[in-house]
Amino acid sequence: MAKCKYCQAELPENTTVCPACGKDNKEENKLTPGKIALVVATVVVLAALMIALVFAGMNRTGTAAAETETATAETEAPATIPTDGNPDDETAKGTYTASDADVIAAGDTVVARAGDYTLTNSQLQMFYWTEVRNFLSSYGAYAAYLGLDTAKPLDVQTCAMADTPCTWQQFFLASALNTWRNYQATAAEAEKNGYQLDADMREQLDAAVENLESTAQLYGYESAEALLLSDVGPGAGLEDYQHFLDLYYTGSMYFSDLCEKDTPTDEEVEDYFTANEEAYASSGLTRDDKTVDVRHVLIMPEGATSENIRTETFEDAAWESSRQKAEELLSQWEQGDKSEESFAELAKEHSQDGSASSGGLYTGVQEGQMVEAFNDWCFDDVRQPGDYGLVKTEFGYHLMFFVDSQPIWKESAKSDLISARANETLKGILENYPMEAEFDKIMLGFVDLNAEAEEAEAQVQPAAEPVEGDGNVWILAGVSAALLAAAAFVFHRKEEAI
Repeated sequence: MAKCKYCQAELPENTTVCPACGKDNKEENKLTPGKIALVVATVVVLAALMIALVFAGMNRTGTAAAETETATAETEAPATIPTDGNPDDETAKGTYTASDADVIAAGDTVVARAGDYTLTNSQLQMFYWTEVRNFLSSYGAYAAYLGLDTAKPLDVQTCAMADTPCTWQQFFLASALNTWRNYQATAAEAEKNGYQLDADMREQLDAAVENLESTAQLYGYESAEALLLSDVGPGAGLEDYQHFLDLYYTGSMYFSDLCEKDTPTDEEVEDYFTANEEAYASSGLTRDDKTVDVRHVLIMPEGATSENIRTETFEDAAWESSRQKAEELLSQWEQGDKSEESFAELAKEHSQDGSASSGGLYTGVQEGQMVEAFNDWCFDDVRQPGDYGLVKTEFGYHLMFFVDSQPIWKESAKSDLISARANETLKGILENYPMEAEFDKIMLGFVDLNAEAEEAEAQVQPAAEPVEGDGNVWILAGVSAALLAAAAFVFHRKEEAI
């Protein structure tokens, strides 16, 4: 006998309506998050990728017919997790899921405050479901390995990732509230300091609702409201969508500007590494570690190709011919200005290596990454920018040009110092906007995640490969796929960790 996909109760034959929870199990032709991302993620693209990661992740633990009402999850609360609950945090209620009518009626109810600013229950829906969607978009089929079953309501599953026992619904709720506080606090600081988005960005955000309307029509929805109902459940409207975008972009771009003005000097990076040198050494990073940038021109033995060089043996005459050609090319180059630019042109014209199109350039090469002879030439202690030479490896003869070297510790220390300063900056801002949530007033709508999870599972790709098309991070029209790819999900910590 079939089971209800919402509560797992057995379904009677010849019916799709569950007698236990009252929800209809029939398949609906919904617009999936992947389709939304594909159509609308190009509206806005921001450059502050690193800042987004710090900003979004810090200190945080329908059918096409507008008249069709979304399925309503079980409103009877399961056992509170933990059993005694806590009225001052997300475990105050065992479940926040309510009927569509109740969620809509509670739309204007203030459920949280950050300083003098408020968050209504309808605005919360946008933040909450964005947290859920971003998690599923980032992890797809792997969500099951983290203990999340999208076939079951989020309010009846224990979240093993949290620092303290809670359901997945409680986990995402805490994350959503802290995300709102981050965005609201930084947006408020932007307003206080006279910061405004540039005209182009403002124009794109103002057009966001119109873009959402055209997207809805493209996929058979009668209106943007119908699309919102499908993807963030009941209770959130176009004003809430606009509110989400305004806070997100104003806050994150202002914060990005603040951090850019605080870029550390070389001396400050040096001091930071020195102060933490013991910790870096314990993780295997010392001042001696470096990467190099090098250009080369590869001349293979006669008859060799990139396909057979590893599998076939070539006569001495073929090797001698490649050596002579390599020496002739090097001699020709020496008769010129012996610059990096002329060497790059030589590589583009003659190299049989895949890097020929980029002038034979390899950047960020670490010791041991290349074959032995190539590696030894690059990492010779006497190597200086502008050095050149000829090296033989099992692939052929390489004309070498040493571009430069960079100490790994310096880039690592700079990145860590930038992150530390960004965290301190955000922490200082948040101190001016303490948050209080009224958990007893919060109501969350219901959205069927199972269909989207199945689509995400089919789209999972290896981490080393870029995700394209429908596999991009989910977000409603106007929010950049590039930005959210970085900030989609960070394991959230409780607010008290600030």
